Amino acid sequence: MDSVKNKKKRFILLLVLVGIFLPLAFSLFGCGMDVAQIYRPTRDYGYTLTNYNVDILVDEDKTMHVSESITAKFDSYTNGIYRYLPLSQPIGVPNGEGGRDVKNYENSVSNFVVKNDDAYLLDEYESGGYKFYAVAMDTPLSNGESFTFNISYDFFPGDDRDTSKDFFYYNIIGTGWDTEILQTNFTITFPKVIDLSNVNFYVGLFGDNTSGTEIEYVTNANSNGTYSISGSYGRLDYGEALTIYLPIEQGYFTVTRNYTFDIILVVLFVVALILFVWLLLKNRKKEEIIDVVEFSAPDNLTPTEAGYIIDKTLKGKDISALIVYWADKGYVKIEEKDKKIFLQKLKDLPADAKEHEKIFFTSLFKDDKPIDCEQIKFLNDFVGEKIRRSIVNEKSNYLNQKSNKYYTLCALFLMIITIVQIARIALASYDGFAFIIKSIVTVIMFLAFMWLMQIQKNEHKYSKSKLWLLRILSLILIILSHVCFILYAEGYNDPFGTRFFYPVLSIFLFFIYPFLEQYTKKGRECIGKLRGLRQYILVAEKDRMEAMANENPEVFYKVLPYAFVLGVSDIYLKKFESVPLQDPTWMTFSDGMTLWFVMMLLNRNILALSVSLNYTMAKHIISSVAKIATGAAINRIGGGGGFSGGGSGGGGGGRF
Repeated sequence: MDSVKNKKKRFILLLVLVGIFLPLAFSLFGCGMDVAQIYRPTRDYGYTLTNYNVDILVDEDKTMHVSESITAKFDSYTNGIYRYLPLSQPIGVPNGEGGRDVKNYENSVSNFVVKNDDAYLLDEYESGGYKFYAVAMDTPLSNGESFTFNISYDFFPGDDRDTSKDFFYYNIIGTGWDTEILQTNFTITFPKVIDLSNVNFYVGLFGDNTSGTEIEYVTNANSNGTYSISGSYGRLDYGEALTIYLPIEQGYFTVTRNYTFDIILVVLFVVALILFVWLLLKNRKKEEIIDVVEFSAPDNLTPTEAGYIIDKTLKGKDISALIVYWADKGYVKIEEKDKKIFLQKLKDLPADAKEHEKIFFTSLFKDDKPIDCEQIKFLNDFVGEKIRRSIVNEKSNYLNQKSNKYYTLCALFLMIITIVQIARIALASYDGFAFIIKSIVTVIMFLAFMWLMQIQKNEHKYSKSKLWLLRILSLILIILSHVCFILYAEGYNDPFGTRFFYPVLSIFLFFIYPFLEQYTKKGRECIGKLRGLRQYILVAEKDRMEAMANENPEVFYKVLPYAFVLGVSDIYLKKFESVPLQDPTWMTFSDGMTLWFVMMLLNRNILALSVSLNYTMAKHIISSVAKIATGAAINRIGGGGGFSGGGSGGGGGGRF
């Protein structure tokens, strides 16, 4: 069975890999809708559109008043036609480099009117991102009979979200008609002076890059100050579109923008900056911790308390080390049989024992029968939580709890306003999937801040090079969590550039934590002694430790439980491997076994009793996110080329 330590390492490695992979995946491939998903309808041979006339009157705010005259010839029994228009759609805008920039847009459709006297609007509804209108004839037709449907509606494609230019990009005929169109005529009228020399037409299925060079059109400067372009085209097969693209100088259309949300983001940035500066000034370190290097067990401090104070976290080994601590005091006997460790209660704890000791002792020894260490896996979260609360209450005067509390709140606040920032950009981009994924990445940023806290708490366990390596990894996670939307977000949707501000906040908060005070004066004195003891075990020469053991044999066993919680038990036992220690009265072992071997066996058993972190759920969540990211990236690669049907509007229709 893997140790808890190895599981933690694998979880941290997984967190780092996912935290790096997701931002890079979405920076490279994005996470919007794949434009190639636009479908070609199934052909209906029961009717044909013989003539399709479209008149579009464009307002200065880009609202289009559309009138359509659709002549249909029915070869089978038909009650009418339905017309559907997209309420949201991805649009590939030509970028001048032979490709296109794909963005999601929201449309609005209103004022749909049937102008025929012998037809009427039967039904209208929304479904699958489209607005459907069913237009019924008073008398059903068939057998080659024809009918002309006259309809009108208002279509608003929204702002083009391009600061370099305005453009008119519209599917005069959409890709959604399920029959051929024999003749198309169109007129588009613009509200004021416009250069129509750059107009482009595209014909074909969605993704085709077919220029509509054969389209005949004329431009007119009308007497009322408007400008128009009129043209015609012959046969369109089912699913084929006729699209116009006209780049225009910036500012031609006047679409009102609301900056309220953007101002809120700037205000939140200022508030967060003030909060972070206050955190640093209010809780900065005032005195350094001085390590007292000596070989002695702490006075009036259980190993559980020592383990909690050293890194401000209660771990399983901090609790299980109490077994050796009790054995040395005569409350528990440890026995080795066939390379297994058994525990036997000798007597109850004294009345003045600390609360956390009583909780653990009572949970272990429910009767006087020996306990196999292999079976002590029943310590549940409830017992562990009770011990943690007891320790926190008992040792609150050792730790400056406010530093961690305020730091966590600041990191949480930064995560929330970053998600608000992502929501602002995603809403303006009409990209809900991007919001979900990038919010998950932002949660990884928060976890990276929490990981930094754990790294700093355990800094005494790492070499300087490893400590900085871990710090850099956490910083990389924090920075990359912003990269995915800094590079992918449209600048138009972030007019004040807040996507560049917030990474500065993250980096600032990252560098704040090491300068925060973690201990009270009493705590600094205690941590200095514990770190000094750990340093002594690591650097003391073997001969010197052997001399001390010969002078005072009992000190080896008194220090042993603290070696467990300080994370140096392996080194500690190794240095005493050849020292002829007196067998402790509280331990018995089989013939042929050495004291050192039994102690190493005990060491492994004690560490195995650690309360493991419940990381399984988080691992599965991150694994699922990675799969989503991979799928999104693969789908994104598959986007087609060309522009036909790539504009707004259009939609399609059929008969019923």
